[in-house]
Amino acid sequence: MQGIQARRYSSWSWLALGIGIICLICVSGQLFQIIRGNFYSGLLLGLSSMAGFIMSTVGLMRRSEKKALLWIALVSSLSPVFYKIVIFVGFMSGSIPFAP
Repeated sequence: MQGIQARRYSSWSWLALGIGIICLICVSGQLFQIIRGNFYSGLLLGLSSMAGFIMSTVGLMRRSEKKALLWIALVSSLSPVFYKIVIFVGFMSGSIPFAP
């Protein structure tokens, strides 16, 4: 009888989840309101979102990983993209005023 490798959460999954939670907090939290106002902080948020996305997708392709944390990390690391889409649709539909 051969040994069956048990699936588990690795440090890769936890790191991807941490990056995803940071992206989610930066987009939706009032604590990091300065993130949305500065070019370099927006660039940092975009790069961390990209890193979280790449880490989540690579982790999802691995067979030895459990998938739940990685799916949560994937969705939360894409929260800046979802935020931009919602703002763009709001501008185009007129529900968010473009200028005062």
